[in-house]
Amino acid sequence: MKLSFNKFNILTAVFFTFLPFSEIFSLDVNLKGSVKDGEGKPIPGARLFIVENKFTARAGSDGSFEFQHLTPGPYTVVATAPNFQPKTERLELKDGDRNLDFILKPSLLEGNAINITAKSAASDFLSTPQPTTVLEGRQLERQKGQNIMSALENTPGTSTMTTGAGTAKPVIRGLTGQRVLVMTDGVRQEEQQFGDDHTVDLDTFNVDKMEIVRGPASVLYGSDALGGVINVIRTKAPTAKDGAPALGGTISSNSFSNNKQDAGAISLFGYNKDSNIGYRVETDTRKAGRITTPNGRLPNTGFKERNVNASIGTDGSWGNFYVDSFQRYQEQDLYDNPNESPGSTAYQTVLHQKTHAHAFFILPLVNVELDAAYQRNNRREIEDKNKLLPIKDTLLDPTVDTYTKLASVYQVTKYDYKQGLNLSLDTTTADAKVHHKEWKGLKGTLGVSGMQQKSNTIGTEPLIPGYSLNNIGFFLFEEWKIGDFSFSAGARSDKRSMDVKANSDLGTAQQTRNFSASTGTLGSVWRFAKDFSLALNAGKGFRAPTPFELFADGVHEGSGRFEIGKAGLRPETSLNYDASLRFANDRFQAELSVFRNKIDNYIYSVSAGSFDPDSGLPVYRYRQDAATLQGGEFSFQAQASSWLIVTGGIDILRATIQKNIPPEAFLNPGGTDISSIYTDQKNKYLPRMTPNRGRLGLRFTRNKLFWINNPYFSVNGTFVQAQYKVDKLETPTHGYNLYDLGFGGEIPGLTNGNDSATFDVAVLNVFDKAYVSNLSRYKDYALNPGMNITFKMTIPFTLISN
Repeated sequence: MKLSFNKFNILTAVFFTFLPFSEIFSLDVNLKGSVKDGEGKPIPGARLFIVENKFTARAGSDGSFEFQHLTPGPYTVVATAPNFQPKTERLELKDGDRNLDFILKPSLLEGNAINITAKSAASDFLSTPQPTTVLEGRQLERQKGQNIMSALENTPGTSTMTTGAGTAKPVIRGLTGQRVLVMTDGVRQEEQQFGDDHTVDLDTFNVDKMEIVRGPASVLYGSDALGGVINVIRTKAPTAKDGAPALGGTISSNSFSNNKQDAGAISLFGYNKDSNIGYRVETDTRKAGRITTPNGRLPNTGFKERNVNASIGTDGSWGNFYVDSFQRYQEQDLYDNPNESPGSTAYQTVLHQKTHAHAFFILPLVNVELDAAYQRNNRREIEDKNKLLPIKDTLLDPTVDTYTKLASVYQVTKYDYKQGLNLSLDTTTADAKVHHKEWKGLKGTLGVSGMQQKSNTIGTEPLIPGYSLNNIGFFLFEEWKIGDFSFSAGARSDKRSMDVKANSDLGTAQQTRNFSASTGTLGSVWRFAKDFSLALNAGKGFRAPTPFELFADGVHEGSGRFEIGKAGLRPETSLNYDASLRFANDRFQAELSVFRNKIDNYIYSVSAGSFDPDSGLPVYRYRQDAATLQGGEFSFQAQASSWLIVTGGIDILRATIQKNIPPEAFLNPGGTDISSIYTDQKNKYLPRMTPNRGRLGLRFTRNKLFWINNPYFSVNGTFVQAQYKVDKLETPTHGYNLYDLGFGGEIPGLTNGNDSATFDVAVLNVFDKAYVSNLSRYKDYALNPGMNITFKMTIPFTLISN
């Protein structure tokens, strides 16, 4: 904890060091303009974004905007507004003020937004080298579910691995867990993602935007980004250019009928002109009961959570600075296989705290971006809700005296936090990036990132030993634009050291493990026509083995397994190639992507075909082989008329493994079952892979219906193929079709000036289809949820105007 405070003090010192110099170098050059539609009417509330310095602004009621105190140089300005096609303008600012007017075309298409995750500088749909999806605004509101990652279900190449309704982790092109890096505002989440049941510890309400990058991003973000990156942009304190009131807020609620879930949130935010400081606070709670399937309710599948968020920030011609902090607590019941653990009431609790300080300084030749974060994750997995279960034999033994029994009850109650699995993980990260400004079409970023972790094993079931970890990485990423072409290249070097504590229960000796890797990427985008682009990308990725994969040896309640690690695991390395053909205008948007991702030393666990005699759980062991994942995605959205939008897509994935004969077989040839090795070698499929699927949706909309503004009615279908290409002893799943209905819009009169009140009603799995998802942890013994009626509403309000 002391180290994290020191890093925050360093960031604050750097902030006050750069601030006066940045003010000196800033020149009084202003960029003014307006945003209007084709008929010359202003578009109030339109968002303006300057790519080079990440300035944002909102158009006023007359459509006007202004950026003040800019330094001379080339700039890229993007204007966006709901129901209009985004527009990008490039211009050169010199010594005098400049005027820039935007005329936006009407368009009901969504997702053609600016992203900041795929490369070091912001980019749009047609110019990013890697396939990227952006969810924001009403599209994000419609797709958000009982957890934030459920919004990914209808996006190309992505899905979720679920444990009940409260737990979901992202899957990108068949990869999940430690191979998909989840970040908030560009800072990695560290939340012990080694288990299938471990969810992403983020609040569903407090999210502005989600950016999904498909394909390796190890050059920019280091280890764990083999499959892709999901960057969650959280809602933070407003600043001068957001047009926020002195005091305003929102009230939000949502309900889900299937598991009788209810959730509510309230936020307060504002901006003070005199101090140039914005603030925001929010709290919410969520509670759910048992899941209902077409075959009845599943016992022990409820959950509850609480979230608290706070942020404060300021900005100016020098850049911006903010501090964002949140805490999330979730308690999730775990439905174990009734054939293995009948009547089990296992559950897990997770407490995640994260504080992030960010500063962005605008200087004459470069921009400097600094991030420092501290986060703590505490995970508990308990065998039974009855705290007295560990002393059951003592309490039922008639030969034990009453005093001894009472003393045992006292000890168990007082030290109940030691029952089961109890792991704490403290992580401190610090990142510094220097973005040099464009020079003859060349711009890029030089960066350094550091991470320090400390993990402690507290409970009676250690599972993994305690450890400390240090990671340092250096990277360079450059982009060169020449005519209709843009080329990008990057390189990174990482070094990681892990000091493992001795643990007699696990048979682990004190030791140090060192890992290092060099990664790189090459990409190009060819804008061969106004609305077309062709993107090619090649990237090398890297992932160090986790302490869980190396040293696990025990019961993992969350996954319902007895898991055994392998101390000799080597880092995974991948080589990925992908190509994307894109088209985008105001009426039609489409992308066709193909990829091939070859991963050496792929780490995965397979069933040992036996059961642990004490717990009765199946034994799984970790191993390494060479994996190949290849396939593609096609997605489109078309505005067929002024009131109809058609969306759809297809995802195809084929994942195979080239297995090696385990070295243990050669150490004991007499005790080796040759037939089992032969059977294992014949099986060429990776476990838990995403089935092929198709999507088709219709959204009907108009400007007004009765008293509702911008209403919509939607019909969506998801068509999933059977998944018979599974690992040995893994359960195959049948194909299925699901259909959803939706209705929603804006409520007039309820507004805070920029945002209107909204509501969304949906019926998921309309026909109460009985099906099993291949990505459900319960797939071996339970159906997925049946029909689910949802209702979501958000009401903004203003208490004190500016």
